[in-house]
Amino acid sequence: MAVPRNTFLLFLLAVLSACSAAPQLPPLAEVSPQERERLLHLEGQFDLPATSLTEPDDNIFGLDADMRYFVNEHVPAVLSPRARLRYLSDALASPAKLGLAYNPGLTLTASQAYYQGEGNCLSLTALFVALAREAKLNAYFNEVTIPPSWEMLSNNSSATYRHVNAVVDLGEGRTEVVDFSVDIYDYRYPQNRISENTLSAQFYSNRGIQFLNQQNYGQAYLYLRRAVYLAPEQAYLWGNLGVLFRRQGLDPQAELAYRYALQLNPDENASLNNLARLYRDQQQDKAAKALEQVAEARQRDNPFLYYSHARDAYERGEFNLALAAIHRAIRLNNDEYRFHQFAAVIYRRLGNMEKYEEFGRRAARLKLAKST
Repeated sequence: MAVPRNTFLLFLLAVLSACSAAPQLPPLAEVSPQERERLLHLEGQFDLPATSLTEPDDNIFGLDADMRYFVNEHVPAVLSPRARLRYLSDALASPAKLGLAYNPGLTLTASQAYYQGEGNCLSLTALFVALAREAKLNAYFNEVTIPPSWEMLSNNSSATYRHVNAVVDLGEGRTEVVDFSVDIYDYRYPQNRISENTLSAQFYSNRGIQFLNQQNYGQAYLYLRRAVYLAPEQAYLWGNLGVLFRRQGLDPQAELAYRYALQLNPDENASLNNLARLYRDQQQDKAAKALEQVAEARQRDNPFLYYSHARDAYERGEFNLALAAIHRAIRLNNDEYRFHQFAAVIYRRLGNMEKYEEFGRRAARLKLAKST
């Protein structure tokens, strides 16, 4: 896709993936199609009926009459696409109108985000695209390539999340990016257009992890399975399904899910770490060590991974942990302006305005030097 040149409504983004030579995974037995299919028919393990099973359908992009009226009221149809986009963006951001707020832990449908006035990047992006299309704008979903982001769960397993935003095609080669998070967007970040199915799969996966954390394993299975059905080529979805199996004590099934995730994408680090822990717990020490060595080599001296950890901790409200991680990233690469920029964000959140200004100035100097 063409790289978007202009941005606004920029409340967050991520960072370029680090480029370094990664060690190769040790050989893992290939997961057969039959084994994969059996992972999707484990209703009995979750006390779910084997027949008449209804797949979840949350109507992610649905609009009602009030939402359509909101668009008609605030976005004059006679305007140019660029003007319509700006009117819509103002209506969504202005506290006097809708006043959307970014809440990283809240995965909602477009309708729920509209009425609650908040949501994570996926929820707000789904809402924006649905409203933009109602305003006759050519809007689509955009996934941004960032360092792998995952949440540590209570049993030391990891679940993967993705960052998405929206792009509006204004015609004649012009595009605008709309992003709802907490950092600063850079058009040079690797990104690609994704389908509604892929976005929906992320939604159901996020919801599935929420049910998992609530120990509602039956619903977690239904939502994570729906995610896999929608985008079976996405490795992290199989890895997240493996997390559920492990939590339910289904270790053989968890191993298959992790191995298939790595079969699809050898760089799926959450599944790599989870599989290593599973082997270690099963006293398969040789297999665990081989995977651990790969994981450690990938993490060692990788400042972008610590930046990712800092972002994750920040979004969970663990600001001191975020600060420690970003300082580790800075020690590893003192010339990356984004690290200093995010340190400034954390210090501001902690109320240390002196450090906020200090790191903000450093970031500005480094960014200027990089652009000249």
